[in-house]
Order: sequence, then structure tokens, then C-alpha cells
Amino acid sequence: MLYQEILTPKKNTPETFSEPGELGGELFGGSVIQASTQSFDLITCRQGNEAVEAVKKSLEEHRPFAVAFLDVRMPPGPDGVWAAEQIRALDQHIEIVLVTAYSDVNPRDIAPRIPPAHKLLYIQKPFHPQEIHQLASALSSKWRTEHEFQKVFEDLERRIEDRTVELMNMNEHLIEELLEEIDERKRAEKHLRQLKQAVETMQLGITITDLDRKIIYMNPAGAEMHGYQVEELLGQDVSMFVPPEHRKPLTLERIKEWKGLIRESVNIRKDGTTFLVWLMSEIVKNAKGEPFAIVTSCEDITERKQAEEALRKSEERYRIVLESAPDPVVVYDTEGKVAYFNPAFSRVFGWTLDESIGRNIDFLPVENVPENKLIFEKINCGKTLSGIETYCLTKDGKKVGVNISGAGFFDNHDKLQGSIITLQDITERKKTEEEIKFLAYHDVLTGLLNRKSFYTRLEDELIRSYSYDGDRRRIKGHKWALFFLDVDRFKYVNDTLGHDVGDELLKVVAVRLKNCLRKSDYIFRLGGDEFTIILNDLTDDTDMAKVAQKIRKAIARPCRIKDHELYITVSIGISIYPDDGDDVETLVKNADIAMYAAKEENQGYRFFIEEMNRKTLERMMLENNLRNALQHDQLIIYYQPLVDSTNQIVGMEALLRWHHPELGLISPSQFIPLAEETGLIVPIGKWVLRCACQQARKWHEMGYTRFYVAVNLSVRQFREPDLVETIEQILEATDLPPDCLKLEVTESGIMEHPEQAIAKMKMLRAKGIHFSIDDFGTGYSSLSYLKRFPIDTLKIDRSFVIDSTTNKDDQEIIKTIIAMARNLGMDTVAEGVEAKEQQDFLIHHGCHMMQGYYFGRPMPAEKFEDMLQTRGAT
Repeated sequence: MLYQEILTPKKNTPETFSEPGELGGELFGGSVIQASTQSFDLITCRQGNEAVEAVKKSLEEHRPFAVAFLDVRMPPGPDGVWAAEQIRALDQHIEIVLVTAYSDVNPRDIAPRIPPAHKLLYIQKPFHPQEIHQLASALSSKWRTEHEFQKVFEDLERRIEDRTVELMNMNEHLIEELLEEIDERKRAEKHLRQLKQAVETMQLGITITDLDRKIIYMNPAGAEMHGYQVEELLGQDVSMFVPPEHRKPLTLERIKEWKGLIRESVNIRKDGTTFLVWLMSEIVKNAKGEPFAIVTSCEDITERKQAEEALRKSEERYRIVLESAPDPVVVYDTEGKVAYFNPAFSRVFGWTLDESIGRNIDFLPVENVPENKLIFEKINCGKTLSGIETYCLTKDGKKVGVNISGAGFFDNHDKLQGSIITLQDITERKKTEEEIKFLAYHDVLTGLLNRKSFYTRLEDELIRSYSYDGDRRRIKGHKWALFFLDVDRFKYVNDTLGHDVGDELLKVVAVRLKNCLRKSDYIFRLGGDEFTIILNDLTDDTDMAKVAQKIRKAIARPCRIKDHELYITVSIGISIYPDDGDDVETLVKNADIAMYAAKEENQGYRFFIEEMNRKTLERMMLENNLRNALQHDQLIIYYQPLVDSTNQIVGMEALLRWHHPELGLISPSQFIPLAEETGLIVPIGKWVLRCACQQARKWHEMGYTRFYVAVNLSVRQFREPDLVETIEQILEATDLPPDCLKLEVTESGIMEHPEQAIAKMKMLRAKGIHFSIDDFGTGYSSLSYLKRFPIDTLKIDRSFVIDSTTNKDDQEIIKTIIAMARNLGMDTVAEGVEAKEQQDFLIHHGCHMMQGYYFGRPMPAEKFEDMLQTRGAT
């Protein structure tokens, strides 16, 4: 065990050791170690009791020890811990260092036995003698400083006592002042202790150096920041933290002129790594104004700088994204003024950022100002909006269709900082939608209203023509007429002169018809050479006859088309509301009957008469027979194959047929509308769905597991509230996988109540069932709704396919439907394919699934099964 006795320093002499012994040699590496500023006397004791006696003796001689190095285990006598306890009881100021090579010694168990903890250190072998030398130097310096402070404090106490005795002879006023002085000193000491405690516990590194830049104090945070223990740093040059290339000498002259330091710098840790710090240094002066120390605060800003750099890179990435974004993006401040917009905005709307920043840009059309302002106000208030379609104005006043999405952005305290809005240019899409919408309502060739518009207008005219008295419908007094027109021998013109001439001829007919009518009348082209006209507010049959004669006369004028002079006539059938019917079907049927009568009799035009109503009676008989058909097993399902571009069967459509024992095979076009109207389609539809699923399951069990069955779902069935449950029960009963069932719906069916239709379809789609729109292009559907429906397939109506190889209008419609389906992520199936040329045209333009007589007519299950076994299926 080694004891160190602190003597008066010997100037410029090496430190000397007396009787170092084995432990002294082990600790300090020899009997003499060179030092620059101080020397030590070393006393070595072999046992703990010898050490205790040595401390007693040193205290009696008023030469106390500064540091005691004790080995924890010193056999055969008491161990070093016992000795440390006895020594601490004798001397509260001595610095004690426990040394051991054993790992089973726990300093936490020893420390409470030898208080105070700040005067007890624990080191473990092995170690370098130089480390012990540095530790002895630091601890002796600390002991000497405390010893000198204690002597000064005791001297001050003595002087105060002497002064107190002296002042006791003075008046009480002076005594009170003295007591106040003492109290002030105690308060200052208390404040100093509190200040020291705060510095010790703060996260900011605090360093105090003398004018030679030697560290005389550093708080734990500062030491930990640099990877050291506080004891390792006392007495060290503070420049050890500074990279060599940044070190500068600090002379006394510079110190006197130095105003302090505030800057960002780089410091070195114990392990050699560097980190960024924020330094603040100040000179500390004494009462005479002379500098005696330097106080430096040090904050590790590495993470903050990394975060700032990450934020800068993130902002740069976002800036690049915005700059390269194809859609216009605008950033507004909290007042709704432009803070930024990207180049796409300038390209689309024409404004530059320099002329717009800090301003309100007026790009709202007058007719949409209230609506659009409300949109922007909501976004600028922090709300999130998306998918809002409207129009905005460019700088030169041009309208641009946009899809608006936007949201507010907030700071860390949820305070609104502004808003960002994306304006997707949908002008071309809107134009396409308008074109498709036009095609849905108008005839491409003539520009007249089409079949769908005709039936819609006819319904509107009927609604306008009657009123309700409770549940009873009353017909109003005015009359109106429905004209059915057919161009005579038009097929002959097409066949002999070509479809181009035929198309031009239809355009001429359309123009001449329009010139014969009032603005309140309506004219429609149903398709081919069939036209219809609705004449409003007529007084008697004479007025209608005059219009018919006028039309025939106008049409009969010769016309020249491509060097061909043509003479044409039309046949007209007329039904009158309410005389010849008060519903669409009756009026249309009767006008059609009259038109064929006029054509057969070559009379030009004919009014409907009751004699022509034989078909009405037939219809009644048909309804009665239909009610019995399901019960008497007269209904049967035929299957028509659906093929891909390689003619491989990928599915089948279930088609209902009626085998009447007396009337034979009745066409679906005769009884399906009747079943729809009477409600019989509901039980019939359930039967068809169940049978088709059973049959498909049977073929799956035969190995044809990858093809599906398509079943038509009527408008009336779609209205049924238990539709979803019914389909689920049928699938469960037949054990057919839901993804092998495709339900075909019509545009009119789902658009009757679109929101209800969407809900039902989504529930079924969630089960795995697929949907297709049947006869697409012949009905009307809102494209804004179409994209919301869970539709997988659009079926191109056979009316477009029939002349697809020769009729440009049909070709354009087909290409438009295919392109639109592709953009909406849907497939297409073409109906009515009857020739290889039609198939090639469809495949060439991207339609790869089709059905029609070219691949197979509708057939009973037995024949379809033979086809499967012959041709195979997916």
C-alpha cells in the first residue's frame, strides 16, 4: 500500500519518491518519475493497521496525507476496505483510491461505507504507471486546493471571530450590521451551492480554464460529451478538444483584448471522432478587472445539423418533385395569396411566378365564381378536398377543365400555415366525355337525337301529358303525335351505290326533316334508315296529315350525291296520344304497325287504326302463357360461348328460351320485355341464375374450372331489396366460386337509381362476383357514375359490330369504347360477331373477347357440353 505526502513544491526539480516498495513500483513504475511542476513524498505500508497508524502520526505532526492508494486485499491482516474506513474516520479530507485486480469486488457495495463519495475512487488492474502518476497529480492538486481553501476559510472564521469580539464593544447597530454581513455571506454560499448543483446537472457542457488554458472545472455533461470522466480532464489543456489545424495560441495580450467567442466549431472526442458544437466563451475578471479564468459553454449540435441537412435535402427533393410535376400545383399563404406555383401552372394557365407571388389570381369563370370560391375557401381554411371537377380560366380567358385536390398544412403547434392545391388539367378528358356523352344521346352520322334520347323524350312527353288525382292518372286535353319513318328501298341504295352514298343520303334526309318541323317538335334517328318524330300540341288529325304530306314532299325532291341523282320516298306510320295509347310501348308499337302498313300498302303514310291492334291481343295471350311457362317446364337455358382472340372458350352467356307446346320457340325479344313489365322476370331470373350456376358447377367438376358463366340481370331484378342475399344463397347452394359468375346489367338498369346500384354492386363485388355492362353504347350512363361502378367489362352492342368493317361511325364508336374501357381498367366483349373480318377488326383495336354466331349460336347444355369436349376450354 502506498501513501503520498504532499510537501511544499520544489521549483524546477523532479518529483522524488522515498521507499516506493513493491506497490509503489507497481503504481508509479519506479522510484523516481520526472514531473514538470511538483514532487511527492511516498510512504509505503505493508498492512492496513500500519497505514492507520501512519495517518494518525501524520495528523499529530500536522503533516496530513493528500492521497492514499490501498490494495483491497492485503493478507494476512485487515483488508484495504477496513483500512479505508479507519482512515476516513481519522481524516475527512484525504483522497482515497482503492486498487484491485479482482472482478468480484463491487464498488457500489463499498462506497456507502467510506463517505463522502467524491473523495473515493476505484481503479482496477492492470494499468499504466503514467495513468497513476496523472491521477496522483490531479488528486493532490485537488486536495491542495481544498486544503488551501480550508485554511483561508478557517483564517476568515478566525478573523471574523476576532472582529466579532472587537465589535462586541461597539454599539448594537454595528453588531446587527455584522450579523447581516454574515447572513449575506451564508446566502451567497447557499446560492453558490445551488448554482453549482444546477451546473452539475445541466445538459450543456460547461468548462472553466485558467489563463494557461488548463481545465480547472468541467461539469459531467461536458466530460461525457467528449467521452471522458471529469477526473481525466482536470489540469489538461483545453486545446486537446480542438483539431490541430484549428488550434491558435492565446497570449495574455490577446486575453486582455478578447471580447469572448460565439461560433460553431468542430471538437474531438476521446476516441478521435469529431462532432459539431456551438461554443460561447467569456473572460471572467476579478474585482480589479483583471482576467483570471475563461468560462465556455459547449452544445453538441451534431444531430441538429444532421436534421437540418436532412430537412434541406427533403425540401430539395420536394422542390424537384413539384418542379417536374406534370400537373399545376399552387401554394397559398394563410390570406389566400400565391406563395408558389410550379412550372406546370405557368404552362397551363399562363401566369408567371414573379407576377403572381403575393397576389390573388383571378382564374374563376364568372358563372362558377360562388361555387369555386367556396372550394378554395374550404381548402384555405385547412380542410382537405379531392376529386372536385370544375373549370378555371387561363390568363387569356380560356376555360380549362380541372380536377381539384387540396389541403391545408400546419406547423408543429397545429397552426395553419397555408394550403397546397393540385389542379389536374382534364380538358381533354372532359372533351372526350362530352363526345361520348354526345354519342350516347345523338346519332354520330346525322347529329340527330338517337334511340336512347327518343325513349327518354317520349317518357317526358307522357309525363307532361297527364296529371295525378291521388293514385289515379288523368290525361290532359292536348294531343300529340308520334311519327315512325322508314326510307324506302334504302338497302338497295347501300347495296348498289355503297355505304358512303347511303350515309350521305341519311344526312340529306335528316336536314330535310328538320326543315319541315317546328322548334317545339323533336326528330330522332333510331338507327339504319329509321327516324321518329314527336309533334307537340296538335288540334286534329288534319294537322298531322299536313305535316306528313309536307315531309313526303320535301324528301321526294331529287338530290345529287357523288354524281348520283337520287329520288327517294319515305313511309310514315302515325300514332296519336291519347287515342292510340298512353304509354311508350303502345304508342311506339302502334306507330310502327302503321308504318309497316303504309309501306306494305305503298300509301306514303298511315294513321294507326284498331284493326292493326291484333298484336295487342297476342301480347295478352303471351302474358298468360308466360305465367304458366315456369311451372310447366317450358323455359330452357341456352348457352352461347364467349371466346378470346385465339378462339379459346373462356366463358358462356346463359340465354333464356321459351319452348311453347303450341307456338314453338318464342323469341326472347317477345317475352323478356313482357316479363320485365309484369314482374315475372323476378322469379324467372332467380330460376335462370340457379340453373346457370348449377350447370357451370357441373362443367367445373368435369375439369373446365377456369371459365365463367354470364347471366343477365334485368332492371326489375336490380330493384329487388333482397337481390344480394338471393345471389349469395344461390352461390352457396350450387357451390359455384363467386369469381366464376359474371352479372350482366344494362346502362338504364343501373342508372335508374345509381346510388342504390353502386351499393349493391359493391357488396356483390366484395364477394368476388364480376360485372359487365350489356349493350354498352346504346343506352345512357353518366361517365362520372360509370367510373364509380365496380364494372369489369363493357359489352359492345351488336348494332355497332354488324357493320364494323364498313361503317366508319360504328368503327369510331367501337374504338372509343375500347379506349375508354382500357383507360378505366376494364375489359371489353364484342357481341354479334358473325365474320372473320369483324373478329380481326376487333382484335386489331384491342378487343380480345367476343361472342356471336361466328363462334357458336346459343345452344342447349348438351350441345354446349359436346362443344367443350371437342374444342376444350380454359
